[in-house]
Amino acid sequence: MAKRIMALDVGDKWIGVAISDELGLLASARPPIKRRSKSYDLQAILDLVTTWDVKEIVVGLPLNMNASVGPQAEKTLKFVDALKTEAPCNVMTWDERLTTQLAERLLIEQNVRRDKRKQVVDGLAAALILQGYLDHKQHTKSGEDNHMDDDKNLIGHGPEEEDEIITLTDEEGHEHEFVVVDVIEVEEQDYAILLPIDTEEDEEAEAVILRLEKDDDGDDILVDIESEEEWEKVAQAYEELLDDEE
Repeated sequence: MAKRIMALDVGDKWIGVAISDELGLLASARPPIKRRSKSYDLQAILDLVTTWDVKEIVVGLPLNMNASVGPQAEKTLKFVDALKTEAPCNVMTWDERLTTQLAERLLIEQNVRRDKRKQVVDGLAAALILQGYLDHKQHTKSGEDNHMDDDKNLIGHGPEEEDEIITLTDEEGHEHEFVVVDVIEVEEQDYAILLPIDTEEDEEAEAVILRLEKDDDGDDILVDIESEEEWEKVAQAYEELLDDEE
């Protein structure tokens, strides 16, 4: 029987779990692990490794939007170090920026009640982490099979760098996709700069600025800026940054 790959979304209260199929193509969420102690958490994971004959564990790393390692990522890395000493298989990390927020949005779109969303969001986040990793492995493998020079550089260097795509809903309920073009710091506060993807060719793209904050689990979330003064301050800082780059 082929071995599987397992993904973990490590939070302060729960550990989301996802398992791949035997072909390593599809990720499925499993019941999350309620955290009790480090020894209990590690043993629960090791039991799953045995049950599912796991050959590799992928742990989501909640980096900040600017790719820096914040407090939550540091806690995750410490947990990964402990897991590596106990696990009988390879353990690696995978960039999971905005994965939890995407999981929340998907559940909202499926009309899952707020009190139920928290029960499944960790498992769904783990499944999104795992699916991203599986897709990357397939993409890299395909590139190797076809002897594509562009894909050779991906081997051993983690995920291919991709644009962060965010879906926002306007006041009329219409959804629009935005790409995160930059993350800047203004007065010790991080802000994400977004540009719309679906802009018409003759229409000037209008930037959206959102404040980066942390939720209860330490994950990045995007928050509207209500103060016009704050928005102008960040917009001016970004314009000055662009001028400096030129």
